[in-house]
Amino acid sequence: MNDILVPISDQAESRWAADQAIALYRREPARIHLLNVQRPLPRHIAQFFSGGDLRDFHRDAGMRVMEQAMQLLDEAGIPHQDHVLVGNQAETIVRFAQQHRCSEVVLDNPPKSMLSMFGLGSIGSQVRHLMRAQAPDGAAPEVSG
Repeated sequence: MNDILVPISDQAESRWAADQAIALYRREPARIHLLNVQRPLPRHIAQFFSGGDLRDFHRDAGMRVMEQAMQLLDEAGIPHQDHVLVGNQAETIVRFAQQHRCSEVVLDNPPKSMLSMFGLGSIGSQVRHLMRAQAPDGAAPEVSG
């Protein structure tokens, strides 16, 4: 069974991401991984919280971002695994896709700009750039969206 990664950066794209995941699953059943990557808090703020409190904070914030997508997948009867990680968004998405051997990553359509060519635009553009750079032999997951 294939693994499909559906990164969700903010609540505004949650419905779109869920619709994409549902369409892909109905085409061919797969393991759906919803992923939200939280940015780490600055050290001068994080130092006042325990590691457990920080994990809970990031987990709660990430789950709120994915809440609508999780609900839509549940209503459609599509099983999914939900993940919240902390780090650089693009790098963390690419690393997750590699570690879980995802055959497909669902990303927003890239803007046609000079910035996107260098991986400096949206998170989707950055992920595409990193995946091409790290897998020049064509072993990168398929990107849809």
